[in-house]
Amino acid sequence: MKTGQVIEFVDPEIERLQVEIARRLGYQLVDHRLELYGVPLDQSKGK
Repeated sequence: MKTGQVIEFVDPEIERLQVEIARRLGYQLVDHRLELYGVPLDQSKGK
């Protein structure tokens, strides 16, 4: 968040979970977007 850096990634477990959750809720997943925001681990301690 402090640097504005964007890291794109694909994680098979996250992909599988999204499909599973959609199916459990009665939907077929046709598209998705997941955004995670964070700060470096050494900057998050003590806050």
